[in-house]
Amino acid sequence: MKSNLSDKVVLITGTDTGIGRSLVYGMVARGAKVAAGVLSMKNRKHLPDDALVLPMNVTDEDQVAKAVRKVLKTHGRIDALINNAGIDPRTPALEISGSAWRNVLDVNLDGAWRCCQAVMKPMIAQKQGSIINVGSIAHQAALANLAHYHTAKAGLEGLTRALARELGGHGIRVNCLRIGAVQVAKESDLGTEKEILELVNERQCIPGRLTPESITPVFAFFASEDSADITGQCITVDRGWTFG
Repeated sequence: MKSNLSDKVVLITGTDTGIGRSLVYGMVARGAKVAAGVLSMKNRKHLPDDALVLPMNVTDEDQVAKAVRKVLKTHGRIDALINNAGIDPRTPALEISGSAWRNVLDVNLDGAWRCCQAVMKPMIAQKQGSIINVGSIAHQAALANLAHYHTAKAGLEGLTRALARELGGHGIRVNCLRIGAVQVAKESDLGTEKEILELVNERQCIPGRLTPESITPVFAFFASEDSADITGQCITVDRGWTFG
């Protein structure tokens, strides 16, 4: 079943590349009116013409608020927020500086919080909404050299549960999708396609790669009314790498 988003306005952060960019195309294909937050407006050319593309650095509270106001002015509502913006620099724990630690949490955790806070009032006013936080299996799998990233994503799960409890009475559901190893361009820093495939196949129950396109239907489900009874959940999408 393909979730129908024809009556939905979906705001997605971190759409410059990778998963975020693919989500924009996937949501548009399902009929949604999509607002795409980008770090650089130079990436406008890589996104659909009918998407509302906005500068949205999630570390900048004023820019987040301005982007949300623009979406509301253009479309009158925000039905779903996908907190996709994130960074995951690999650094041994002994070498992580204070500023590097703060930067990873600022983007991955504080950034999601800023966006959640910006959409809460309009979603409460319309008495419905769906917030989808993009988590990771990294802290469950205890991947090396990602102490700051693990901490941010674990915190995002706590935020998910807290907001689900507080906002549920207003018809707003909040969930987190823990994503496994997705095939994206920046993986080239970690090895060849063959090396990475061998690595993930050793760990996954289902062989093969997750791709931005293959996980998009899960996001569409949580943005749609098909998931109306689900909130406060952290759902793992990883082809069986972990069982959390």
